[in-house]
Amino acid sequence: MVTPQDRENLARTRFTILSAMRASGALLVILGLWIGYGDILRPDGWPMLGVPLFLLGVAESLIVPRILARRWRTPPEG
Repeated sequence: MVTPQDRENLARTRFTILSAMRASGALLVILGLWIGYGDILRPDGWPMLGVPLFLLGVAESLIVPRILARRWRTPPEG
């Protein structure tokens, strides 16, 4: 049987995972822009590497958390 404490721990863990996904996705977006259009790796940027990182970061911060939240949603009890 699942106790209220177990449910609370599961909810905290899931919230932490979603927050970490959003934060790491935002960091990938920033890194992708910096690599793509900054002078960090090459003069005049490296769009062939930066743009895919940017797109991966967008997906990780916006799309994946929604998919996980939908999957973890508790079905209505009835």
